[in-house]
Amino acid sequence: MKKTCWFFGDSTTFGHGLRKGFEYYDENPHLRKPLWTYLVSQHFRSDLINFASCGASNEDILFRLITQLSKIKKGDRVVIQSTYPSRINIFTNDGEYKSIHMAFGEDSELNNRITDEQLKSLKSYIKNFLIDNVDKLELRNIIYFESIKRELESRGVDVIVWNHEVMNDKIRNKMGWATISDESLGFYDDYHIGFESQYSFYEFIISEYNNGNKFINPNPDFYENIESLRFDYHEPIQELDKLFNDIHSEFVEVDTKRKYLV
Repeated sequence: MKKTCWFFGDSTTFGHGLRKGFEYYDENPHLRKPLWTYLVSQHFRSDLINFASCGASNEDILFRLITQLSKIKKGDRVVIQSTYPSRINIFTNDGEYKSIHMAFGEDSELNNRITDEQLKSLKSYIKNFLIDNVDKLELRNIIYFESIKRELESRGVDVIVWNHEVMNDKIRNKMGWATISDESLGFYDDYHIGFESQYSFYEFIISEYNNGNKFINPNPDFYENIESLRFDYHEPIQELDKLFNDIHSEFVEVDTKRKYLV
């Protein structure tokens, strides 16, 4: 029976700008090429199911993944992309469950959908509890995704996780992944990777996979020295095995005569 390749992530995994309904796609049929998600699924000779969503927060990515766990079968493959830890989801006053990245100035999308007081509180929370703790949140998210990866692997599911920092502009330039803006010579103001980069990004994912790296995470040294770039920085994952060392088993005795715990 043919297996399925599942994808979870944000706009890069969704294919922002490169699908029907986006101006760049609709207005440039001669530029269209297969998306990297399609190429990966074809590489593994699998059907494709893409649950990625533009603007998704890690909370939303995890939510979508968890709701599909019962449908992911032994022999399937799952590709998970993390996103910026400062993105969050809120319920607007008109009832929509909306992902928002205030650090990127997306608060304009909330106009008239929450009160001024709510917006002020939200900005304060994001600044003081998210942005100021972004490194800790990044570590937490890595542990989230690695934990799910291990659980799926225990069920016979092959899993690839890649960190959103792979799409950092320094890395994109180093790897030669042109954006939609690059392809259009600035005509479209969109910094997602374009059609020309889809195949090379697919090759990158498969190359890391073939080299045994299924948690694709750039080393932080690349910020200072791009020549030091590698994608097998797994030190944060080691934190998972150190968690909750104070947990211990408690044995409870039962008084069989009086029928209650002692």
